Amino acid sequence: MSRRHDRGPQRGKRRPRLPQQERRYNPPVALNADGVPAAVPDAPKPSAIVLVSEESRARYPWLPARVIAGSVWRGPANERVRVDQNGIAA
Repeated sequence: MSRRHDRGPQRGKRRPRLPQQERRYNPPVALNADGVPAAVPDAPKPSAIVLVSEESRARYPWLPARVIAGSVWRGPANERVRVDQNGIAA
């Protein structure tokens, strides 16, 4: 015995389209001379990648060798460790 599970009158309906003058598009992406997307002036700087210190790796062996500065990692026992700009985990 099979049942048909309709969701009522909204099934298969499309949303009405906006008129041509009211359609919204994303602004064009600025490209540099090489044809690569250029960063906008107010874009945030990329996060710094740091090498985790040997002492921190000895204390927390589950930490990867390279991490993003300021990132928080959870260990196997759910302890939380933050790695600073110098690669020291605390």
